[in-house]
Amino acid sequence: MDASVGNGFADIATFGVEVEFLMLFRESGTKLSLELESGDCGRSPQQIPEEPCHLSSSSDDDHEVHIKRLQYFGSEIAKKLTEAGIATVYREKGHPKDETPSPDAEGPQLGRFGEFCYTAYKKNTIVPEETMIWTDPTADGKRMAVRPNTPKGYFWLGFEFVSKAYRYCELDVSKSDLEVLCRTLRAEYCVSVNAGKDSESASSRCGTHVHWGLGGTEYDLSNVKRVLTLMWVIEETLMNLHATWRQDARKYAALLQTGTNMATDNTPKLPGWINNLGEGEWIHEMEQDVPARVQESLHRNRPKVQWLWRADTVHDLAMLVGEVKKSRRASVAITELLPATSDFPGKVRRSQLNTIEFRHMQGSLEPVLIAAWISVTAEIMRRCVDSSPEDFASTLGYVATCVSDENSTAQELLNRLGIASETCSAFRSFQQQRLNWEADSSNSIFLPEL
Repeated sequence: MDASVGNGFADIATFGVEVEFLMLFRESGTKLSLELESGDCGRSPQQIPEEPCHLSSSSDDDHEVHIKRLQYFGSEIAKKLTEAGIATVYREKGHPKDETPSPDAEGPQLGRFGEFCYTAYKKNTIVPEETMIWTDPTADGKRMAVRPNTPKGYFWLGFEFVSKAYRYCELDVSKSDLEVLCRTLRAEYCVSVNAGKDSESASSRCGTHVHWGLGGTEYDLSNVKRVLTLMWVIEETLMNLHATWRQDARKYAALLQTGTNMATDNTPKLPGWINNLGEGEWIHEMEQDVPARVQESLHRNRPKVQWLWRADTVHDLAMLVGEVKKSRRASVAITELLPATSDFPGKVRRSQLNTIEFRHMQGSLEPVLIAAWISVTAEIMRRCVDSSPEDFASTLGYVATCVSDENSTAQELLNRLGIASETCSAFRSFQQQRLNWEADSSNSIFLPEL
């Protein structure tokens, strides 16, 4: 079913947000003062949540202790959020895994397995964020590897808030929920979006991700191409809305024009037809949707926009926009458009959520800023799904002219995209210098109460 036909994007769209964050806790009975590179976390040891004295036993190894801490504090966080007004549960996994799907005609639908929708997105969840503070049960039995280094008597835990599925018409509801989320976490915990430097080349810094779906139904391939083409053109300028370090992300948020297979001419991981695009219906489709100057633009002397439109399948597109090492999700992730049974190497989840994911934003517990980015992605998606070929080509040409001017700004781009003035104002309130400070890898910055 092509959900883009017959109903407008605003009528059928659903979305969800994932907010990664880090928290510092103290070991049972510790009275040691807290000393971090930033000098002062602003809280005495008694104010930092302490693990229960009988949470673990002397026979537990590091991995078992870590898991028990995650379960205990994850459940506590979910309980506090529920008491604050947004119903939340703790789960060990953030996304469906071996879930038995059940039919449901009620409520927003995010993701689909066969003819049924996943129930995992009917509630907000707190889940472990294992890419930030992780365990390695395969090394030396169940040895725990914790990033970053932790002050004696204390330990970091990484979590992720995975929102329930919202309808497009519930944008204001999501803003209210984000306000409660951020206010509660910042008031109740020693929380950060950065836990300092853990190696010469990396640090434990968080991200914020936005998923957009069409009520669980599949996207038309041409709409996916539109999203990737528009983002290919405007992404570099849009990144000026976010923390500077996100522009250099390589592993899980590689930018389309710098860190993907197509950007780097990573031939072994690209479709076999890139050197001979050939003829076909794709040319007519591209000519309708993409202005000639964008079609003919070159990246490393190759027509990369044409590659996007030459792709016959989502699998081909996923090859093009996968990150270079393992073809994993990049800044615009489309692997959840692939079947759950797909053998695509970059697909790590056995699910098909039928969502397009925007992974550009740094970790944040600023509700206004998160809501503003959701609104920007909403307008990008609306234009790609709703526009006629003529209107989409006009928009693409309009923004291409803007970003080609070296003096243009992200704010000018937002205006050309038709972003509301309230949203533009929100980004002006959070300059990159402040966002960079929160994620400075030489410090551990704890966020004050709102």
